[in-house]
Parts: sequence; structure tokens; C-alpha cells
Amino acid sequence: MNLRAKRVNHITVSVPAGEHDRVRAFYGGILGLEEILRPAALNAVYDLIWYRFLDILLHLDFTPPWVTPAENRHIALEVENLPAVRRYLEGKQATIREAVPMPDRDRFYLLDPFGNYFELMEMNEPSTSGRRARTHSHPPVMALLAAESRARRSRAT
Repeated sequence: MNLRAKRVNHITVSVPAGEHDRVRAFYGGILGLEEILRPAALNAVYDLIWYRFLDILLHLDFTPPWVTPAENRHIALEVENLPAVRRYLEGKQATIREAVPMPDRDRFYLLDPFGNYFELMEMNEPSTSGRRARTHSHPPVMALLAAESRARRSRAT
């Protein structure tokens, strides 16, 4: 039998225990997500805050143990008007990290207060030939990936 998934229901993101106010300030305040009630049966077992996130749920889990998130784990969101989104986030003093440039999209990473990564991107408009139009001149992607890998290794040492 093949798995016939209908849709993604939720994503769970771990955050440190006791940081409920900072979670609400970031996810509810800065990102403007709607907090929703969770089933009472879960309250006895898990320490969670749930948000409506597009057509799915985002679960913020305070249940120990919490570990610093890995840089390569992230949720990617395609947004409209990425420059305006970036200006808004910068105005809120949100932590932004640059991403390796790609010819078919503009993008950057947004970090929550605990180091969870969100990739925000906007795809470039397709050209009339059916291929995506290049709006920026970028070096080859593989060279950029190699440079990013070297930078990560040097930060780790």
C-alpha cells in the first residue's frame, strides 16, 4: 500500500521551557500569527502553544529537553514582496541571516529568538520563454555552496 497523504497538518518547533512570553512576542506579535486553543488532553502531557500558520498549525513545544537548532533545519516560506517583508522584520530588530544567492529566487533566513530558522523567499517572475527570468547576476551556485560550507566550518572552530 502507498501512503496517500492529503496535506501537511502541522509543524512542531522546539523552544526552551518557560519562554512563553518571548514566543508570543515573536510569533504572535512580530509574525502576526493567530494563537489557537489546543485540545485539553494535551495540556497534561505537553507544554505547547499552537498558532494558525497558513492552512496548517504551528506547534511551539516547550517540553524539555531543548537543544540549539541545527542551522540546516528550517521551514521555507514563499512570500510576496520580499524586500518589504525584510524591511518590516529589520524594523522589528529581527535576526536575519543571508542565504546563498540563487538565480531563480531572492531569499534570506529569519531566526526566531531561540535560533529556529525560517527561509523567506520570493521566486523571480518567469520569462516569456518559460524559464525563470534572472533578475540578478549571481556566481555559480555550487561555488557559493562551497563558500558557505567553508564559512560554517570556520565558525565552528
